[in-house]
Amino acid sequence: MDVVIDLAHGVVVLTGREALDSLSVRVDAPASDVAQDRLTDALAGAGIGRVDGHGDALLPTGVLRGLAAEEAASEGQELDADWDEGFDGMLAIAAGRGWIDDDGAVRAHVEWRDA
Repeated sequence: MDVVIDLAHGVVVLTGREALDSLSVRVDAPASDVAQDRLTDALAGAGIGRVDGHGDALLPTGVLRGLAAEEAASEGQELDADWDEGFDGMLAIAAGRGWIDDDGAVRAHVEWRDA
């Protein structure tokens, strides 16, 4: 599952909601200090997360569920019990690896890409 952020256009979407074996934030911009600041602002401004001191994104689980539901709805579908079970399993694995913050946000690696 990828949260894709287009900094140039301020667009945030989730793709690959069925891929519950991975989570990343893809930023359609090359890495730079300015882009890092813009990512921090974009996550905070949209209310979808924050960036930690290591450059990873911390995403609340409710936000991820909401973005997944939006992706499903755009395809005329809904999230179902199997998806919920898989998502909960992903969160359990993340918790076991220390990737859940004290407030319950999930840590996701940020991948920078040329737009």
